[in-house]
Amino acid sequence: MPHKPRLNRLIQLLEEGKPAFGTHVYNGNLDEIAHAATAGYDFVFIENEHVGMDFTQLKVSLQFFFNRKAIVDQGSLQANPTPLVRVAPNTGEMNQWVVKQTLDHGVYGVLLPKVETVEAARAAVLACRYPQKRGAKHPWGERGWSPTAAARFWGLSVPEYYDSAGLWSLDPDGEIFLMAICESAKGVKNLPDILREVKGIGGVLAGPGDLSVTMGAAGNPQDPEVQAALLSTLNTCNEFGVPCGAVSGSPEELERQLEQGYSFFITSSQPSNPTLTHAHRITNP
Repeated sequence: MPHKPRLNRLIQLLEEGKPAFGTHVYNGNLDEIAHAATAGYDFVFIENEHVGMDFTQLKVSLQFFFNRKAIVDQGSLQANPTPLVRVAPNTGEMNQWVVKQTLDHGVYGVLLPKVETVEAARAAVLACRYPQKRGAKHPWGERGWSPTAAARFWGLSVPEYYDSAGLWSLDPDGEIFLMAICESAKGVKNLPDILREVKGIGGVLAGPGDLSVTMGAAGNPQDPEVQAALLSTLNTCNEFGVPCGAVSGSPEELERQLEQGYSFFITSSQPSNPTLTHAHRITNP
């Protein structure tokens, strides 16, 4: 069922053709999460890949996104900022249960590391989607049925949650966002096939860190060949009409990425970081 405004702010901004600005926080770092939740970001992803996967901490971390005054002031249930989670396994490991349990906690989407093949991307899409109602036009899903906690976090009944938890933009009214991280030379090479054959990927994040390592640049994202691969990722996404995101390390880099045509941006979450202020100037002239 459609929501106006949407429950997922990231999706709303992408549908409106506006840039979306986000950051990352570490799972369980409650002070950092509280800051990010009130700093004006559109979305925040919780890091559950490199700090050790912990679902108990995730349950606690999500509570620090609640801001009762903000909910009242905006007059809707939209998650602002919208919490996503970067899961631990890369898609090649096919650990679909991690995606299922992450979504069951109530997050509005997942970031999948090292999306490299059609088969892995298809498995991720199936893991994010419930089996469909009889007669539905959309492909079947494989997500297990345990929506009570997620429905409560979204502020919906269980039937409302089922109707809202479709995978955007495969389901135009869906509120779940699947972000595939293209962060290896293999992923860049296979991305055209992935986006051609697999529907349900909401956006692709061009990941410079791991990409630079897989290209022999030892963690240097400014390496010319790495920069060319990032632009190749952006061009492929544009070809298939899929939003592409960038990691922004400075206001100058953000300005360049905006001009290049990226759709969403991940910046530092430090309170003194000037990048977010620059983003606000762009979105609120």
